Amino acid sequence: MPDVARSSRPRVVVLGGGFAGIGATRALEEADVDVVLVDKHDFHTFQPLLYQVATDLLETAVVGHPLRDLFHEQPNVTLRQATVAGIDLAGREAEPLTYDYLVLALGAQVTFFGVEGAQEHAFPMYTLADALRLKEHVSKQWAEADRNRALVEDGGLNVVVVGGGPTGVETAGALAELYRTNFARDYPNVPQERARIVLVEAAPSLFGMFKESLRAYAKEELEKRGVEVLLEEIVASVEPTRVTLESGTVLEAHTLVWGAGLQASPIAQSLGVELEKGNRIAAEPDLSLAGHPEVFPVGDIAWITDTKSKDVLPQLGSVALQAGEHAGENIALRVAGKETKPFGYFDKGTMATIGHGSAVIQLPRGRTLKGRAAWLAWGTVHLALLSTGEDRAKAVVDWTWEEFTQERPGRITVETEEDE
Repeated sequence: MPDVARSSRPRVVVLGGGFAGIGATRALEEADVDVVLVDKHDFHTFQPLLYQVATDLLETAVVGHPLRDLFHEQPNVTLRQATVAGIDLAGREAEPLTYDYLVLALGAQVTFFGVEGAQEHAFPMYTLADALRLKEHVSKQWAEADRNRALVEDGGLNVVVVGGGPTGVETAGALAELYRTNFARDYPNVPQERARIVLVEAAPSLFGMFKESLRAYAKEELEKRGVEVLLEEIVASVEPTRVTLESGTVLEAHTLVWGAGLQASPIAQSLGVELEKGNRIAAEPDLSLAGHPEVFPVGDIAWITDTKSKDVLPQLGSVALQAGEHAGENIALRVAGKETKPFGYFDKGTMATIGHGSAVIQLPRGRTLKGRAAWLAWGTVHLALLSTGEDRAKAVVDWTWEEFTQERPGRITVETEEDE
């Protein structure tokens, strides 16, 4: 990736086209700067809905949106599809791009905590490619089981989901509904009741960030959908067709979905700066990097403390978006010769779905909501967060169709000639 020609205006390099990177770039629309947005993909991924792509509810185009399309009306932005080789803080270079200001929004990657076989055989749920890989794998398992009933006996349709947070719970619930409705109708000769979906969580309860009443509700709703919940269990090793727990239990399953943890982008380790939890970059109150006021770590790569509550903020899309916007605003202030402002997170509440018509919400002052009302509120919030009106319209169509018909439009597998 060659460097791009520079003008006389300050250059802001934004690394990462996720929520944080997009928020920062948009916040610089009126600033007297040139922005170079760099991402290894040419699309933005709406990660909270990846599990709906993996379970055939939403089309890929709803969750993945072209980055260039988002900035057609922002002439101070240049897009570069590339991977940055390294960052030289002293030389102000994100190789090979030089910068006056840098927004570090490179996100995170899945961590398998050293579990034997997990990296080779598990299906993580962090990227669009992850979701599509799981979708294709599950569809092929059912098609193969329809041809070979012995596969069912060997656990070919069984799924183990690791992690009792939103990713794990939402994926387990969606898979259960896909299995018990659509696939049961698609493959009437396959005994769907023999297909197990097991959620494994190391903690004593699901949804550790929620109140006890919501944790209990989530477990009950999952079990209603046929999900087996194993608490205080830890995965010891993973094989292609077996999952072994530290308790000695061996689960026969040809699919392991990993939703158990994230670690910041490896580039954080190369910077030689203070890291929290061994991998996240500590941000100053105004979101800049200590000793480098021109650098702003935001999103999942950053360790951000809310200046109002003094709490460390979680790795959520809403946090990343707000932090990115604030970083862009502070850069604009610096360019204008003004003082930056500390970051205060506007907490709209924490929410997650369990399945169709079932969700949980915990609002900032402790109020809670669950059931269908929470599910409708969850849908409204996520529609608002989607990148464009086109994406929102597509999601509404798919959700409405599923609401009335229980059909999922994305239930096909397309093979290339190399796959055949």
